[in-house]
Amino acid sequence: MSETRIMLASGALFDLTAPEGSDFTLQDIAHGLGRVCRFAGQTNRFYSVAEHCFHVARLVPVELARVALLHDASEAFIGDVTRPLKALLPDYQAIEARIEAAIAARFLTPAEQELGGFKAPAVKSADLAMCLVEARELMPTSPGYWSSLPVDPAAWDKAKGTRLNFDRPEYATAAWLRAWHRYGHWLEDLQTQGEAA
Repeated sequence: MSETRIMLASGALFDLTAPEGSDFTLQDIAHGLGRVCRFAGQTNRFYSVAEHCFHVARLVPVELARVALLHDASEAFIGDVTRPLKALLPDYQAIEARIEAAIAARFLTPAEQELGGFKAPAVKSADLAMCLVEARELMPTSPGYWSSLPVDPAAWDKAKGTRLNFDRPEYATAAWLRAWHRYGHWLEDLQTQGEAA
């Protein structure tokens, strides 16, 4: 049998065929996302998936912010595979879906999952809008290529003024972790307010 485990920055082993039984942390996710470059690395400068997730989280309602931070979390373990390549690899898609399910089960609350989890429409809209913002700043100009993205006009209005930081990996990792804790505290406040009402 071939080896299906990878070693994480924490030293834990992550089994790509059994992610739900693997030992991984938010720090492992943040570390990986901070070091994976968007657009398969074909950008005019380094721009991490961690920073992308950070910006997507700022565009969604606060109750979905942690979901948005994690919406590309599987890429911490399997890299940023381009959409055209994903479409050609059904086995990859199954592995990605299983990893996403393990991440959601470990880190999302039932309420966050009930809102749609990683497939929540607000998260998908913000993700596509940020993709267009990032492409305009990071990729060559190509009339028609990026305009084919099905970007929601309302999401675009919120995203178009976003300033990209181009953080170094360690800074992107730290910003992602800070955002996770900040949004967690906001969620606790929202729950407390709801219980008091």
